[in-house]
Amino acid sequence: MLIFPADGNLSLYLHIPFCTTCCSYCAFYSEPVGANKAYLQGYVDRLEQEIRACKAHLDRFFTIFIGGGNPGSLPVEQLRRLLLAANAEASDEVTLEMNPETFNETYFKLFEEGLVTRMSMGIQSMDDPTLTRLGRNARREDNLKAIKLARQARLLYGIELSFDLMVCLPGQTVESAIADLHEILLRSGSDHISLYCLTVEEGTELAEQVGLGNTSVLDEDGQEDFLHTMWTELRRLGFEHYEVSNFCRNGKKSKHNQVYWRLDNYLGLGSSAASTLKEGSIARHYAQKQSLQEFASSPCFSGYEEERVDANQQIEEYVMMALRTNAGIDKQAFVARYQQDFDTLFASALSSLDSSWYSDSSQFFVLTEYGFMVLDEILLRLALEIP
Repeated sequence: MLIFPADGNLSLYLHIPFCTTCCSYCAFYSEPVGANKAYLQGYVDRLEQEIRACKAHLDRFFTIFIGGGNPGSLPVEQLRRLLLAANAEASDEVTLEMNPETFNETYFKLFEEGLVTRMSMGIQSMDDPTLTRLGRNARREDNLKAIKLARQARLLYGIELSFDLMVCLPGQTVESAIADLHEILLRSGSDHISLYCLTVEEGTELAEQVGLGNTSVLDEDGQEDFLHTMWTELRRLGFEHYEVSNFCRNGKKSKHNQVYWRLDNYLGLGSSAASTLKEGSIARHYAQKQSLQEFASSPCFSGYEEERVDANQQIEEYVMMALRTNAGIDKQAFVARYQQDFDTLFASALSSLDSSWYSDSSQFFVLTEYGFMVLDEILLRLALEIP
């Protein structure tokens, strides 16, 4: 059984590992829903039981996020069961991921009942040839239909909308990426955009095609130029760059994702889901190791493997996540959290950084957008200073 924090402040992530097919770039765990329909009911049944058992220890979940895979692979009534089990109407924010090709008006019931307050939709591109290269199930026509419905849901029920876009894609130009951005914002009125640079993940179809020389991707300089142009355009449109890949206007930040970036407590349920649960100075990671087939046919809370996280690992994880955001490191909070002085611990590494990469004061250490571009290099230098 998982060990819960005494203060009861906990967010919930539910993983729905069903999808129509897997996109060429995707490294998240999912299985084709058509070939696994026999496991769908058992998967949802067990997930509901685990939610109810965990909920018995808590007044409510602070935020809830249902991701995948594609949660739209589940009928609306099954999603509703999970949200009711979690008492979703009591949460500050409930986000549902949705792929364009599966979104329809039946899901409006979740918005109408206040069980979902935010929808995150993976558009990725508005260009059909690009979508084909990515292995997406949706085409431009599907995207347009889904965006129109999403806007309707926002107007009817006041839900917040977020859209995912990918850039630095094979064959994509900066001009076409900006055109995609403008079209999505114009048609949806969204105040949140997640902008992801294509990453070639080991084990994906894309990685295989790149390895065979059938597909080429931009080098680091090309990616940097592409991202800089996109970030500049988003800023011109009134968006705050509040995390490396996330932008909002009118203060519409993702509350759930900020839980991850602050390393607050979150519980992940479902096949391949992960959790971070802290109690005082003790932190535990839990990782669900079962396939969806094993998960659906195994006892509740089986397959969750625990790992104790020592103090130095906690510091490394905190720095890694906090520096992804425009809030950066609050040095007083760092001392309170880890009983170490940030400037003293990282003095040698900080002195080696280019001054254009960061802003430093007596209270905050924050990366600039130039720093975001070389985030991995900065994190490596800081990590080497942790005993």
